[in-house]
Amino acid sequence: MKQMMHDCCGPDGKPDFDKMMAFMEEHDRSSIFDVIGWALFFVWVGLAWLLELGLGWGLLGVGFLTLGVQLLRYWFGARVEKFWAVVGVAFLVAGFWELWNIAIPLAPVVLIAVGVGLLVSYFARLLGGRRRLF
Repeated sequence: MKQMMHDCCGPDGKPDFDKMMAFMEEHDRSSIFDVIGWALFFVWVGLAWLLELGLGWGLLGVGFLTLGVQLLRYWFGARVEKFWAVVGVAFLVAGFWELWNIAIPLAPVVLIAVGVGLLVSYFARLLGGRRRLF
């Protein structure tokens, strides 16, 4: 809240009405996507459960809904939430994993991928000169 108050002030330190209105419009635009996303999530889970579609199809549906909401945010100029985009991809992977009956358990593969991703991220920043080794 404090940062928003700072961002909505003009060069003279007084509140800037135009900046406040832009912030409120963006906030309103973001919240409508949250409402739509959660509503569609509950409808999908209810339908998947009622129709006994199975875990794989349920996970795929949640993944597509999650990524769809992030795509809508992008198209309408609202802030795309990277966390939810990653979660959507994870739901899709889990759904396909379940549908294709892959023999290897998913959890160890995810843990290995997260560990490798953290190492790659760390060393990429290190080589970029932003950090020291220790």
